[in-house]
Amino acid sequence: MILQATYPELNDIISKKAPVKGLSLSYRSADTVTVTVSLNVLGFISQSVSADIRLLSVDGSRVTAEIDAGGLGNIVLDKAKDSILEKAPAGLVESLDNRVAVLNLEAVPQLKSLFETLTLRGLSFSEEALCLDAVLK
Repeated sequence: MILQATYPELNDIISKKAPVKGLSLSYRSADTVTVTVSLNVLGFISQSVSADIRLLSVDGSRVTAEIDAGGLGNIVLDKAKDSILEKAPAGLVESLDNRVAVLNLEAVPQLKSLFETLTLRGLSFSEEALCLDAVLK
């Protein structure tokens, strides 16, 4: 079965739950989504920063993805790695090395019950939504 969550739905959930404000997702390609976050620089200047997240593999609830924020953005990402890891739910980011992240989606409390009843076979992106290919256990 294919389960879908549209980008407006995901952006709404993220805005309510994420410790980082102004974070949103948008379509890039079938295996890549762009994450944009608004940052306050010097406390009064708002700057948007974007990074592409490309899916490399899916193994059960574990997803391996490559993060590319461009030349300067990748340097900032490397410097902010510890801060990013502190803000993520405990256990979500299993590793983050050389801009490749291994994520355990089962560590997200809202997704844990989903993985108790479904086996994830794949993830992809359409122009409208995040698509999960899953089967019942």
